[in-house]
Amino acid sequence: MRKTQCSRGRWSFLTAVAFMIFVGFASPAPAATATEMLEKGIYTEETVGDLEAAIQVYEKVVGQGKDSIKAAAEAQFRIGVCFEKQGKADLAAKAFQAVIDNFPTATEFVSQAKSRLPGDPELLAVPWGDGDETQYELKLQNGMGIGTQIWRVAKSQLNGNPVWECNTWQVISINGQKHISQVFADPKTFAPIESTWSHTLLGKAKADYGKGEVTIRMAGKDEPTTLKIDGTNFDNEQGSEVFRRLPLSVGYKTSMSVVSSLGSAKVSLGIEVTKLETIEVPAGKFECFRMQIDIGQTFWISNDAHRYIVRFEAGGASGDLIRASKLDKGEATKLDFEGVTAVVPAGWFSYSPSNSGASKTKKMYLIDPECVGDTRIEVGPLSSIKSKHDSPSAWMQNALDEYKEHMQGFTIGKDGIRTMKIGDLDAAVAEIEFVDGKRKMKGRRICVFGESTAANIGYMAETDKFQSLAKPFQTIVDSMKVK
Repeated sequence: MRKTQCSRGRWSFLTAVAFMIFVGFASPAPAATATEMLEKGIYTEETVGDLEAAIQVYEKVVGQGKDSIKAAAEAQFRIGVCFEKQGKADLAAKAFQAVIDNFPTATEFVSQAKSRLPGDPELLAVPWGDGDETQYELKLQNGMGIGTQIWRVAKSQLNGNPVWECNTWQVISINGQKHISQVFADPKTFAPIESTWSHTLLGKAKADYGKGEVTIRMAGKDEPTTLKIDGTNFDNEQGSEVFRRLPLSVGYKTSMSVVSSLGSAKVSLGIEVTKLETIEVPAGKFECFRMQIDIGQTFWISNDAHRYIVRFEAGGASGDLIRASKLDKGEATKLDFEGVTAVVPAGWFSYSPSNSGASKTKKMYLIDPECVGDTRIEVGPLSSIKSKHDSPSAWMQNALDEYKEHMQGFTIGKDGIRTMKIGDLDAAVAEIEFVDGKRKMKGRRICVFGESTAANIGYMAETDKFQSLAKPFQTIVDSMKVK
């Protein structure tokens, strides 16, 4: 599901085993046909009763699918049957789904595979009322904070019709990567209607769901990808909300199909609740269902009316719940951070990494609603800064000199470094331009000295988006007080 760059775990698909050609002692023996190998697999399964050996034979038949679609489809179906006999329901479901996805013209076995798949997972009533918002700190295994993720779900409108709107924001503070997504879902079935997905490095995608199919358009690609879907296929970007609605209990198992717009693919997920655990996170102590997904991800979901996702682990990183709240009413929030206070505009989020090391400088990241800017406040003791720089302008000049060494195409704005006031405090401001890969970037930075604290606040964005952040950024600056 949602993936942190914190991101997310890699999908695993059933793949065919390469066909081996056996050579006799006297002369090469003719390779068995797909039909002959299928008969061998059936004999091994039904007469000998060796299911593992039968699966290996069937996988070879699937690998020869181009020689006989019908034989390959039956072999893929029988792989699912063998897994069923072994009690491996999750693997069986994936095998049956592979029949549907990979052999659509083999209608006989597609029909049988559909009949063996579990039905759509039962969903409980929404646990979030009219909507809520949860925020997490993303951490490496050593405990270092590397970013934040926010999930929000709320009642909304799409083309004049009521829907649930699911949003995700993710910012990785150690490298500046950002991910934002939005899914509109049916208010009754929670089936997705459309979704959008954007990532700093991986690009953008849009998925439109219709009857029996989903069309995915990737930025930079001329032709869309259309996937055939059966039953309910949730969008990967609404996964957290779907998990919160499952009727969890110890021993609960289910499977579901999700659409990953990033990979333009359907993915079958096997889900199991292994036990109850009590865990403690910054938001408090919770008794949780430990829910494991067969793609190497684990979620801890609170055993209460809210069904909060309290923790998740994937790809060597984890996310711990730091706050859960009902949706605000579009009100600005007050920030109080290491001797700096400010008013943050409605719809913005803030995050300060924990366990950030011994540095005296502390950072607060401010995240705009569209996730287009890199906005932050850096704070440290005035005495430490003044020992090197006797004024905000001198501090600014040093910062710009460092930028010049590391930024491609770096230039300072035509007005250079200018003095200014924040309240009655001395400050300096400058604009910069540079190139980040193929992106033209622009930034603004302000340095200010308080009585005991030194702070700088700035933001950077692609040049064509820079001005859209000018007004909210100035609102933050105008409200700043530095100790």
